[in-house]
Amino acid sequence: MPSATAAASRITSPELPGGVAVWVFMTLEVITFAMFLIGHAWSWHADSTGYPEAQALVHQGAGAINTAILLIASWAAARAVHANRSPSSGAAVSRWWLAAGGLGLVFTALKFVEYADLFGRGLTLSSHDFWFTYFFLTFLHLMHVLGGVVFAGWAAWQARRDAFGPNAAFAVEAGATYWHFVDLIWLLLFPALYLAGGAA
Repeated sequence: MPSATAAASRITSPELPGGVAVWVFMTLEVITFAMFLIGHAWSWHADSTGYPEAQALVHQGAGAINTAILLIASWAAARAVHANRSPSSGAAVSRWWLAAGGLGLVFTALKFVEYADLFGRGLTLSSHDFWFTYFFLTFLHLMHVLGGVVFAGWAAWQARRDAFGPNAAFAVEAGATYWHFVDLIWLLLFPALYLAGGAA
């Protein structure tokens, strides 16, 4: 007969990490971003001159750095899940969430530097269809990053209060799953908006 601890673990750690609702939300969000990117690809095909010229102005280096930042933040969130599997690990879980949230803030700061430079060149959502897609999708993604930062701060505080643990892993797993989702969206946006067409 399974022990009470094993039963509790199954309750707080469902087969889908973070629970079904989180996965339904992420699926709908991925579909939303994918539809915009399909429209982006179609419009690029219809304007094969204007799109590459616009994309040549994006900051590939900044995009690559932000890709690395998000991947490391996602790794930190995964480490928080791993640390949470050990009893009396609140301090370690808190540190990993602080690392993930801090990296999210670095991503945000670098994104605003990009925006400031592009706006300084007179580029806006109405400059070209490429820029509408670029600003809209990257800003929408940025809002998801900031949502992850807020969660990371909350999770770090709760971990310090020993609110988590092996038998209370649901929130930690849900947060890590969300961070991986934020990564996935960026891994769709980065090649589509920064690399496709061979931008300089």
